[in-house]
Amino acid sequence: MLAIGNEELEDAPNIGKTIHCTRCGQRHRVEYGDKVEKDGTKTPSKLLAFVRCQKNTYLVGINGKDIRRKGK
Repeated sequence: MLAIGNEELEDAPNIGKTIHCTRCGQRHRVEYGDKVEKDGTKTPSKLLAFVRCQKNTYLVGINGKDIRRKGK
């Protein structure tokens, strides 16, 4: 389960185009999901940011903010 408060999200740094992966040590391109409209069309959205690492997908950002906890 993941819980993030509004204040935590506001204080989080902006996420860049790539991140340094703590799992494999490589840099990964940040990707975003699409919003599916009521008529079925897809619109680009920056609500959820994710990376792909070794056949897995990891959530790394919400609304353009980096949600990874560094140093914990």
